[in-house]
Amino acid sequence: MPVNRKVVLKSHPQGPVRLDNFDMVTDETTPLAAGMVCVKVDCLSIDAFIRTTLDGGGFHQSAKLGGVVPALGVGTVVESADPSLAVGDIVTGPMCSQEYAVLPAGLCGKVDTSLAEPKAFLGALSIATGLTSYVGMKYVAKISGGETVVVSGAAGAVGSLAGQVAKLLGAGRVIGIAGGATKCAFLVDELGFDAAVDYKAGDVSKQLGEIAPGGVDVFWDNVGGDVLDAVLLNLAVEARVVLCGAVSQYENMADVRGPKNYLKIAERDARLLGFTIFHYPERHAEATATMAEWLASGKLIVREHVETGLENFPAAVRGLLDGGNTGKFLLKIS
Repeated sequence: MPVNRKVVLKSHPQGPVRLDNFDMVTDETTPLAAGMVCVKVDCLSIDAFIRTTLDGGGFHQSAKLGGVVPALGVGTVVESADPSLAVGDIVTGPMCSQEYAVLPAGLCGKVDTSLAEPKAFLGALSIATGLTSYVGMKYVAKISGGETVVVSGAAGAVGSLAGQVAKLLGAGRVIGIAGGATKCAFLVDELGFDAAVDYKAGDVSKQLGEIAPGGVDVFWDNVGGDVLDAVLLNLAVEARVVLCGAVSQYENMADVRGPKNYLKIAERDARLLGFTIFHYPERHAEATATMAEWLASGKLIVREHVETGLENFPAAVRGLLDGGNTGKFLLKIS
């Protein structure tokens, strides 16, 4: 069995995650039991949910002290003790922050390279990114023609896709909220958003009111906090607010703060909709096929921010939380 390098959780963060909360260790991978495979990890997806695993009590699988940190990845099967996967198969799944992942074959999804290159299965075709964007916009937000849709965290992996999906499903106007002029220009000039709000440039509620004087019909929220409060002040009657994420709260999971302006939900006869992709397994195949078609045709644009080296995993997580990426954040292992 191969020697494995992995990033483990050295200590639970007390407030913002720090690089010294992690450690790099080396050990041998365990022999395969029946039904298991060993995967050489090629690339990891750096997602905001990783931060929620570091405190020991998040919605997602928690990292244990001294244990490898959860992360989605793609790689190649190098040993197999399960007939469903053969050596050489490319798979995606919960590879975690390591060079080799030994895990049940049932947790691996075989990558169909006729649809897209393998790394796309961490982005446009990933359950946590592309499938979330498609299913959430179509079946939770229920986009209809002519509506004004606002997306927060719009220059990130999910936000940049969710906004494009809304347009492809027939939204009238799509407005992104992002930090800085460069990211706002990316949304409008490269992705085709109709407008962008720079939350670093002043009053978000005022900016949004000027751009969308008729109100917001659908708000897709990846951020929470002050941004959520600002958009709640601009809801149209019968608006839908889809809570996909709350990255502004992930650094202090012991004291998550809800919206101060939630009474606007009642005043505007609006709906507040929680959403996670795991509740929609029957929609995954449709989402994969549609997103793959849009990606192949050029209707869907994916920008990638790629770093290299497993040793840079802690810095990549810190960089994501600091908003240092535009588009999908990937870490190539070597």
